Amino acid sequence: MNVVIVQNDPAFGDVSRNIEDVSLMLSKRKDPKPDLVVLSELFASGYQFTSVAEAHALSEKAVGPDAGPTVAFMKALSRETGGLVVGGFPCQKNGRVTNAAAVFRNGELVTVYDKVHLFDAENRWFSPGEGPLCLVDTPFGPMGVMICFDWLFPEVARSLALSGAMFIAHPANWVLPFGPSGMILRSVENRIFTMTANRVGTEERGGLAPLTYIGQSQVLSPSGEILARAPRETAAILEVSFDPAVAKTKTVASESDAFRQRRPDLYHL
Repeated sequence: MNVVIVQNDPAFGDVSRNIEDVSLMLSKRKDPKPDLVVLSELFASGYQFTSVAEAHALSEKAVGPDAGPTVAFMKALSRETGGLVVGGFPCQKNGRVTNAAAVFRNGELVTVYDKVHLFDAENRWFSPGEGPLCLVDTPFGPMGVMICFDWLFPEVARSLALSGAMFIAHPANWVLPFGPSGMILRSVENRIFTMTANRVGTEERGGLAPLTYIGQSQVLSPSGEILARAPRETAAILEVSFDPAVAKTKTVASESDAFRQRRPDLYHL
């Protein structure tokens, strides 16, 4: 499975330019065509909203003739590659705006996942996702999707893994410094591949505290090996090939199994 992770540096509100930048980054890579492209959280809109009205103004419908430019770009990219594309956008649905990730396969929309765990000021602009968690069938095995702050809740990755996910696509806008190392644990404890697409740059808008994004997009193996990691401060593309079937094995040692030895009868949910 050939995976491409895009770490971009979007300018807030300049959707067309941000899409063009990502398109240019992708155009510079060589064949083979990727089986999966993971784009960052809100990769075309920018992240630091300052009002509900602003979130509505930049939100997009995911389906129908009024589908927005970010959605159209991901759909076209998936059609061009013939594979999967996962990327974040502000989604307009039923009068609400959610922080969402769309999943496309062969140019067709598979699903839209609404972020369940909103971070800090996001709670002012977005409606939290109502579930369910996102698990998608792919030619390479089941894929989970979570967005940024979802990672800090171990139940998300664990639930996806218990449901069969062999790898997780993780669009993010990380500002907290422990995200990259924390995701190593998510991979190890669930024995799955994880792929985080973060962004870089700084936003300081509307009198809010400045946000500096820490880059370090990465691909991790089920054993916690860093298969690839991007720089902290510059836009970059990662390209990694791996065998998702490795994630079928939950063995930690000859007599220890990460899933078989679970004791849910003792856990407090």
